[in-house]
This record gives sequence, C-alpha cells and structure tokens, in this order.
Amino acid sequence: MVRARIFPGFVLLLLTVCWTPTYAQRTTVYPLVKTGGGGENYMHNFYLPPPASTPWRPSFSPDGKQIAFSMAGSIWRIGVDSDTAYELTASTTYDSSPVWSPDGRWIAYTADDNYQSVNLRLLNVATGETSALTVGSHVNVDPTWSPDGTRILYVSTAPNGRYQLYALTVKNGRPGQSTQLTEDHLFHNERLYFGAHDLHIQPTVSPDGTKMIFVSNRGIPLGSGAIWQAPIQPNAMEKAQMILREETLYRTRPQWSPDGTRIVYSSHRGSQYSNLYVLPVDGGEPYQLTFGAWDHFEPRWSPDGKWIIYVSNQPGVSELRLLQVFGGKDRKVEIRKRVHRRPMGTLDVRVFDADTGLPTEARIYLRASDGKAYTPTNAYHRIGSRATHEDFFHTSGQFVLNVPEGETSIVAMKGFERLPVQTKLVVEAGDVTLIQLDLKRFTNLKAKGWYSGSDHIHMNYAGNLHNTPDNVLFMSAAEDIDMVGVKIANKDNRIFDHQYFSGAYDKRRSTSQRLISFGQEYRPPFHGHVNFINLTQHLISPFTTGYEGTAIESLYPSNTDMFLLGKKQGALTGYVHPFDRDPVSVGYAKARASQSMLLWAWSITLR
Repeated sequence: MVRARIFPGFVLLLLTVCWTPTYAQRTTVYPLVKTGGGGENYMHNFYLPPPASTPWRPSFSPDGKQIAFSMAGSIWRIGVDSDTAYELTASTTYDSSPVWSPDGRWIAYTADDNYQSVNLRLLNVATGETSALTVGSHVNVDPTWSPDGTRILYVSTAPNGRYQLYALTVKNGRPGQSTQLTEDHLFHNERLYFGAHDLHIQPTVSPDGTKMIFVSNRGIPLGSGAIWQAPIQPNAMEKAQMILREETLYRTRPQWSPDGTRIVYSSHRGSQYSNLYVLPVDGGEPYQLTFGAWDHFEPRWSPDGKWIIYVSNQPGVSELRLLQVFGGKDRKVEIRKRVHRRPMGTLDVRVFDADTGLPTEARIYLRASDGKAYTPTNAYHRIGSRATHEDFFHTSGQFVLNVPEGETSIVAMKGFERLPVQTKLVVEAGDVTLIQLDLKRFTNLKAKGWYSGSDHIHMNYAGNLHNTPDNVLFMSAAEDIDMVGVKIANKDNRIFDHQYFSGAYDKRRSTSQRLISFGQEYRPPFHGHVNFINLTQHLISPFTTGYEGTAIESLYPSNTDMFLLGKKQGALTGYVHPFDRDPVSVGYAKARASQSMLLWAWSITLR
C-alpha cells in the first residue's frame, strides 16, 4: 500500500509493502561490435562514453569562453569563469563527447541508445535543434572537427564490427560523404582483451588539416595501442609513423596543440594512475604535466594553447579541472547550479531498516521517465550489467536527486537477507517528492553464526572512477557483506592498490561490523587466475606471466610454483573463477595437496 499526501511543492510517499523487483530482459550489448580477446568489459568501462551523473568529455568553444561537456546523459555548457551549467540536449539517449565546430555554430556529440548502438548527432547551438550525422546499429564515437569545419573525423565499427577511422564531410549542418581512412588488419594471434583485429581510435587533426594523430595497436601485442601520425587519406596506415610506443588502455585521447608542435595525452606509463603528458608531434620524450595518486584524463587544449581542460577522479567521481600550461595553476570547474531545458522534479529518498527503524545503506536502481538511469552527484554510477540495463548506485540511507517529470521507478536492495523494495511514482515538475523505503529482513544468518563475504573485489581495476578502502567498506555495507576481500592484481603492466597490502586482514580499517583484507590475485592469461588469502609476509612476484612482448613473456612460474610460494606464507590458495577455464591439472592437484581452498569469485557464506 502507498500513502501519499500532496501539498504545495511537496509530496510524501510512505511505502509499507515490498514489491518484487522487475528487471529488464537480457539483451546483447552493442551487438554489432566485435572486440575479441575477452575485452568487452574494458571497452565498455574505459572507452565508450560513460553515463555518469558527473561531468565527462569536455571541450572548449572556439572563443575559449565556454566549455561543453557531458553530464547525467545530456550535453551541457558552462562558462570558464561561471558556476552555472546549462543543459543543451535532453533525450532518451545518453549524450556525450561534445566537440564545438570551429565557427561555434555546431556541437557534434555521441548519442548512446541504451547500450545497443552509438551514433553521432549535431546540435545547432543557436536553435537547440539536433539532427543525425550517422544512423544505424553500429558504434560511432570520438568525433573531432577539421580546422576548416568541413569534416568530422570519427571512429566507427561499420561495416564489420571493427574500430576504424572515418572522415565525414559536413556542410551547413548536413552530413555528406563518409570516407574510411583505416582498413581491417590482423595481428598474428588473439591478443588478450583486444583480439586479433587491429583497432584505430581517438583521432585528432593537425592545425593545417592535413594530418591526424590517433591510437592503434597495429603490430602491438598488449593494450589498446601506440600513438601514430598519418595523413588524412584512405589506407592511412600505409604512410603512418609511430611517434610513441607504450601500453595504453583507451584513456590516451591525444589532442594536437593549436600551434601544431605537440600533443597532450593521458598515460599511466607503468604506474597505476594516469597523468597528463605532452609530446612532440613527431615523437620524442614525454613531459609530465600532472601528478597525484588518482587519474587525470580526457585533456583538451584551449584555442590559445594556454589552458588544458581535463577530467580528474581525485574525489572518487569525476570533476572538471583547468590546468594552466605555463604557470601550473590547476583549479576545479565548480558546478553549483544546473539549469535544465526540460521540466524537472526532485526526489528525496530515505531507506530504512524495518527492524531497527534506522536509516540503512542500500543498493539503488532508478529509472526516470526518459528511460535513463540517474545517480546523485556524489554517488558512483555503477553498471552491474549493460545487457540487462542494471545501472545502480549505493546510498548511505538518504539521497536527493533531480529527475525529469513523469513516471520514475526505484528499487532498493541490501544483500540476501532482506526483501527488495520496488515502487513506481509520478514526479511532478517543481515538486519535491519524499519517499520512504523500508527493507524487511526475512532471515538473520548472523544470529545463527553465519557471515556473508566476497573474496574477489578489485578496488580500482575496470573503470574510470577512483575507489578507496573507506568507499569499499561503504559499498560492502550497502551489499550487506561482512568479510571484504580486496584483491591486489595487475591490469596488463600495472599493479593496482599494492600500497594497501595488509596480510591476514587490515586491523586499522576493519570495523566491528566488517573485516577488510587486501590479498592478491595472480592473473596469468593461460593457466587460470589464482587467489591468495592471508599472505602473512609480502605480495608474490610476478603478478602474471605469458604477456607477449614483455620481460614476463615466459610461462614460468607456473600456477604450481605460485601455490607453493603461497603455502610458505601460510596462505590459502585456489582458482578464483575456476569454471571460466580448465586449470592445469598438476597445479590443481598441488593446490589440493597443500590443503588450499577452491574459492568462488562471488558472494559466499562463511562460518
């Protein structure tokens, strides 16, 4: 039963009945894209435009006074010295990656149709009208204008599902002929996470409009590729020159400087964090511009070359920052007010534990009337599964959120011992709607001596947000996880979160409610991934083997060797996702002989 009382500008809903959550039917994510190598997860999280409620993908206006960016599924603009953002698009697609035309009349951007396809659209800045630049079911991303405004270079998976560079002519806001600039090409084997087919992505155009710099893994076994320079013409790779070879993971996004002498780009250069670098356009030694134990990426020059707008995840979620190239001043672009182009209402949601009557942490699924997921500005927009449209976030027990007027659905969940609560309500423009969700416990396993746990959590691994131990504990509370096992592991040649290694469990960060530990996952690409629980002395090196083109290309040490090293420290060892592949029988036998445990990579119940 729902009781509602409406009075001027305010709505109160009290939910007293639990609904069964209704989930979308599973669909194939971007069905025409062929990634290969098992890397779909990394492509979705690192490369394709994110649907987050915080700002991403910024670019300057031609006069340098405005910044266009994506936020909450729309395109926005803000003055360089302002704190008020104005919404420019409002549709059923997740709009992102805006780039201003050189004359300032148009903004090209990407429109993601609920993880099925991504197309390019064009916004008339003066009228607010939008029109299609590309159509169909492929993925079209990374738009960038030529300096004369007659062409847009972009990346498309048309016609065969592989990422290729294209040039699209545009005249008076109308698309013309599209010319393919790169061709399909095979590597000599199936690259881990990236497949056998080369990709060509993230183009930027020289100031004279004749050349482009982009990222491609042509001839490279690891990562999304090196940085290349080539003429803007068909079969461009025939005349391409590699200007920087290093491992990249989709974040590079080079941009040519206005004076034509260098590029700015993002790189981790072997560390676990991405920073901004500048590099001569014909190659050379990179020079580092930013520093910090967080990520800096998506850089774009101001038209005069004096400033760089970029994205930082220092606060966890993303924020826009302006960096003075000569001088070093670095400041946040504050967004204190949002002016929407459509009627909006406000949700004030409270989640309670029905047994204690107190606010409680929970997982929240929320879909607004436009079919899109919305997240508070201080919450991590998580994607459990794009295939079932399971976008969610965690709440401490209360959140306030602006959503379009119309019907909104909300589901609150907390672990496996409480019934989910689901409701649908109509949001009125200009009104505040108060909602109370009561999570009722149907069993109490702790009272019976059983505790929930997850021993395969990667804190910073497959996304663009910055996670911390405190936030992991908060998320674990929302998931009702008592024993939190974070795995320190490699992603290619980076080792994430090694500084938090704690051995058995982290006495400083653990609480009376939950224990947190920082163990290790050994991730060779051939023999199956290995879990180490309760290492008592140190992390075990190497973190992986069998990476072609690196100093750890050998398949030694085997999993058997790693099991024995773990045993020397008194650790429990086992395969973390044993049914994804067939472990080497000898290694498995050794794991059993050393009285190790076969551990699942999902929430398990421990006694």
